[in-house]
Amino acid sequence: MGSLRWRRLLRNILLATLMAIALIAHPATSSPQGNLEALRVQLRWLPQAQFAGFYVAQDHELFQKKSLDVTLEPGGPTVNGLQRLLDGEVDVAVAWSSDALDLRRREGDVVNIAQLLQRPGTMLVCNADSGVTRADDLAGKRVGTWKIGDQFDVGYWLRRHGLDLQAVELIQQRPAAQDLLNGNVDCATAMSYNEFQTILNEGKLKTDLFTVRFGQEGSGFLEDGLYVRAEDLNDARKRDQLVRLLQCLAEGWRYAARHPDEAVAITERYMDGSDTEHQRAMLKEILQLMDLDRGFGLLDPRTFARSAEIVGEGSGQPAAITHAAKDAWSLSIWRASELGGPQRGPLGPAGRQTFATLVASPWFYGLDLIGTAAFALSGFIRALQRRYDLWGCFILTLLPAVGGGTLRDLLIGGMRSPPFILKDNSYLLMVAVVVVAGSLVASVLSSGAADSKGFNQVLGLCDSVGLATFTIIGAQVALEADLNWWWMAICAALTCAGGGMLLDVVTGREPRTFQGEPYEEIAVFGALVLSLGLLIADRFETLQWPVLAAMVVCWGTVFCCRQLVVRHNLRSWRPGL
Repeated sequence: MGSLRWRRLLRNILLATLMAIALIAHPATSSPQGNLEALRVQLRWLPQAQFAGFYVAQDHELFQKKSLDVTLEPGGPTVNGLQRLLDGEVDVAVAWSSDALDLRRREGDVVNIAQLLQRPGTMLVCNADSGVTRADDLAGKRVGTWKIGDQFDVGYWLRRHGLDLQAVELIQQRPAAQDLLNGNVDCATAMSYNEFQTILNEGKLKTDLFTVRFGQEGSGFLEDGLYVRAEDLNDARKRDQLVRLLQCLAEGWRYAARHPDEAVAITERYMDGSDTEHQRAMLKEILQLMDLDRGFGLLDPRTFARSAEIVGEGSGQPAAITHAAKDAWSLSIWRASELGGPQRGPLGPAGRQTFATLVASPWFYGLDLIGTAAFALSGFIRALQRRYDLWGCFILTLLPAVGGGTLRDLLIGGMRSPPFILKDNSYLLMVAVVVVAGSLVASVLSSGAADSKGFNQVLGLCDSVGLATFTIIGAQVALEADLNWWWMAICAALTCAGGGMLLDVVTGREPRTFQGEPYEEIAVFGALVLSLGLLIADRFETLQWPVLAAMVVCWGTVFCCRQLVVRHNLRSWRPGL
């Protein structure tokens, strides 16, 4: 009986081993397609190298590796991709911002989730024999456009040069730059990656042509972007699909950039007929319109706002288009895809841009200069007390005014090099003004005027303004340098107190901020309040006022805390005392 039991056990072990070997050698034969999630993508035009990254991702099975079954739907002159998107025939559409804004104006709720071409490729090309060498020469000329939105770019550019579309004879042009090549028009719109390449291939030299690249002139609206239905962004499953799609496209386009010949060959398999050299030139130009290494697919809100302005003016409905542009884009999918790496700090790209714009605004810059003057004045008074000469007064005035920010910039390096003081002469000018004005006033005031209660109250008020302003500036610099959130507090403290510590060191005194007077502590607390406010504001990425509100709360908090310290002589806790 024992031997029979052992034989059965060995047989079962042998059978289990053979089954395991069979499973390893022959994986499940069920089609992997059964586990893939279907996603239909509508391209804007017929297959060509303009969409090479899509075809590379398809050919290299990048979509399948992300569990996606992507169907690439070709576009064309009779295909309205955005309408197909709204009708549920496709899940994603490649479209121009002009079409998307017009559709949103008509209550079509589509949203841009990624901007493939971060610079527009639309151009204006004029024949050498047209006599056009500058914008003024276009008056009375025949200008061909497709009238699919490209006329908006032309009109916007003309208005910036003192003309408008009424000054030219606008003509509906045929495809492939036929009218320009045949001499039917003096100038024509062309895509830099398509018709312009055709024009060059026909023997038209760049030096013989008058060309305008609207993207370089700030006169072109955004073109190929990825659009989805707004309701899909509220669906967790759909959002996850879109994140994976964007990651695959980034990988596909980057591969196309590294292997352009292979990418063209792959693309041509989807085409009925092809001019290989033309497709190579198209791919090369398309890649120039992308930021593959600095944020593939990242939409610039300022550029989108300019696109809305161009479309609004061109369509004659600026108010309606401006309204349509609200909530017309979202960076949530781009951020979730982590194409730019994990987010550092409390703000995403849109919020950072808004924050930087507000900090650079004239009203905040004015507060910055007031604070600089207050900090400079404290150094100048120290120099007077020590009876320094004019050079000594200048150095002691300079240190607290700009020393903290300079130390901060030297610590960060990189994009903060050279330090801010070498980029903006206003700060040195403010220091010089304080030295000159202070010297003149000091010569007529009594020796005890600088110690009067009224003078100290004014100085303390300005110092509080400077502390609050420098706290925000230090935090913004940390965000701009893409540092982690805690560096906002460190940079805020260094910006506020670094100059004062340098002044104390130079004059042989122990830093007052180490002796119980809260100063850096206030800056750190203010930066933490700002971080929390910006974290909340980040949930409203298309709005500016939440960021402004966070700045106002931070500024008010720091200002009030500093005033409380001055008025009530508050002191920090010191260990052992």
